[in-house]
Amino acid sequence: MKRLLFFVFVLILLYSCAGNMPDWFSQREDYFPSAEYIVSEGWGTTPDAAIKNAAVNMAYTFQTNISVEKNILKRYQSFSDNKDFSEYMVEFSEEIATLISNQNLVNIIFVEPVKNRKTKSYFTLAYMQRNETGIILIDRIKRNQEDMEDHVRFAYMAADPVASYIYYNAAWLISGHIRMLQEQLDVLLPGVSVPSIYSFSELNEKAEAAAKKIKFNISVKGDKDGRISQAIHKTVNEAGFSVTVNTGLMNIKGNVQIQAIDLHQESLVFVAWELHLNVLNAEGETILSNMEQGREGSINMQGAVLNAYKSMYAYLEQTLSSDITQYFDTKLK
Repeated sequence: MKRLLFFVFVLILLYSCAGNMPDWFSQREDYFPSAEYIVSEGWGTTPDAAIKNAAVNMAYTFQTNISVEKNILKRYQSFSDNKDFSEYMVEFSEEIATLISNQNLVNIIFVEPVKNRKTKSYFTLAYMQRNETGIILIDRIKRNQEDMEDHVRFAYMAADPVASYIYYNAAWLISGHIRMLQEQLDVLLPGVSVPSIYSFSELNEKAEAAAKKIKFNISVKGDKDGRISQAIHKTVNEAGFSVTVNTGLMNIKGNVQIQAIDLHQESLVFVAWELHLNVLNAEGETILSNMEQGREGSINMQGAVLNAYKSMYAYLEQTLSSDITQYFDTKLK
């Protein structure tokens, strides 16, 4: 009996030892000293899940130190097609690669995930070598600065206000990306910076000044009281552009229809609405075309029409502004 108990005890001990963390995990400072590496850990029910979790944790380490708005970085990615990231792509799954790309991480390496028998889960470490990754970021910052300076020069030389804005806008987006890279560099190598001729705020001012020189003319058929025209006017102004009653460099032509419909509900009145919009450039070419429609109801016709206008206002605010912005962001592709 004693022999049996002793044998069971040995098996339990061996099983327990097999479930312990490897030294590179439990004593990571010996393998990845903080002066040389940034490290994050990851857990998951599968090896891929562990790697994804480690990538998320690594991204969070940098995100807490990044002040550039996500919208600006997203607009830069749309403008650049992530061409910088592809240079340092490693053999990751498509999902993990997309995650790392979206988080603007470079030179991230994962330890082969190991299974913990106790928890029946996988664990890994993600790490970045500070000096090596810093060199990559410095090289990327310098190349982005060259692109930014080229765009500023093209903007300054452009006689066409639209072309001038497109170049200044692109330079500003690149500057936002550079700022993010510099803030990543601050995490990796505190005190190391790459000086720039133009600041992010300076290029923002230049882009805003150029945008105001682009004037939109607005005309909407069926807009009896001018509500939709006013809403478009507001949307264009909030996007940073100007509106004119004369011939504009850009033109927005629309058509709005609101009609009563019978949905066989005696206590309510309903209307159907349609809003068609076309944005044209100076040559009269349609560069954007949108159409939205819907139904709204109320206890009376006045309320139903008011609700229809509210839906159209929301559509304009959410869609028209972003479509115009995206058009200019991607014009240089």
